[in-house]
Amino acid sequence: MRILLILGSLVTGTIAGIYLFGMIWRTTAPDGAMAMVVGGGTPVVLATLAFLGTKAADGQRPSLRNARTWFALLGLAAAAAGMFLLLIVAAFLVVQRG
Repeated sequence: MRILLILGSLVTGTIAGIYLFGMIWRTTAPDGAMAMVVGGGTPVVLATLAFLGTKAADGQRPSLRNARTWFALLGLAAAAAGMFLLLIVAAFLVVQRG
């Protein structure tokens, strides 16, 4: 169940991040770096909150003192950034082809 919640938050965060990216990009076109940070950070934050808020199989929440937690958070950040980047590239290719 925990994995489904985290995957759901990744997908939801990616969709919300792409929406925020588009809104920021459209209003402040020269400032594309801020749009990428806000849009790409949204799925990372949602997935991190879902991971830290859910309990593991042993019934305990992850501890920030544990190295395994930090590696899991790094993996979540990489997965979220990869999903966001792939969907942005796919959206630009669709828009360019018409």
